[in-house]
Amino acid sequence: MRIEIHYLPSIEYFTLLLSQEQVQFEVHEHFQKQTYRNRALILGANGVETLTVPIQHVHSGKLLMKDVRIDYDQNWLRIHQGAIQAAYGKAPYFEYFEPYIRSIFAKKLNFLVDLNIEYLELFGRILGKKWNYSLSESFEIEDKDVFWNHILAKQDWRERNVYQELAYPQCFGNTFQPNLSVLDLLMNQGRDANLILNQLNKK
Repeated sequence: MRIEIHYLPSIEYFTLLLSQEQVQFEVHEHFQKQTYRNRALILGANGVETLTVPIQHVHSGKLLMKDVRIDYDQNWLRIHQGAIQAAYGKAPYFEYFEPYIRSIFAKKLNFLVDLNIEYLELFGRILGKKWNYSLSESFEIEDKDVFWNHILAKQDWRERNVYQELAYPQCFGNTFQPNLSVLDLLMNQGRDANLILNQLNKK
C-alpha cells in the first residue's frame, strides 16, 4: 500500500496501517496544504484543536513532500507542546509518554517527513509494532494504491470505509470525540490502545 505520511496521525490512519503488511510512504508527491501531512487533531478543554506544523515556502509554489522544510521562525514548538500539556497533562499516561514526545520536538528536525516518521516509529514502539515501510522513489500512483490521498482533512471520516467509532474515556467533554490523533488514544489508554486498534482493524 502506498500512502502519504501524516503528522501525529489519526486513529483512522493507524487502523489502516495496522491492516497492511507493508507500507510505502509517498514522498515524491507535491506537498498539499490543509491536509494531515502537517496537521493533527487533539482534544482540549475547549473542544477539538488543530495543531499545524508551519513549513518554509518556496517561490515556485510546488514542493516535493521529501523536500518540505519545517519553519522554525514561527513559534509552533511552544504552541504544540503547550497544547499537548494542556490537553493531556491529567491523562493517565501523560507522564509516561510526554518525555518521548518532547524529545522528538527537541531534535528540531529540518524536514517534515523526518518529523512524521519519528512519531510513527515512536508510536509503533509503544504499541509493540515494527512498521515494515519504505519511502517512494518516484511518484507512480496505481489503481491498487487506493489509500493515497484517501484520508482527507476536509472530508468527514464517516464518508470513508476505514474507521468505525469505538469510544474510550477522554479527558474533556461529555461527548466522545472520535478519530483524533492516536496521541489522544495513547495518552488515555496507554498500551491498552492496542485492544481498541485491534478491534477497529477487524471491523
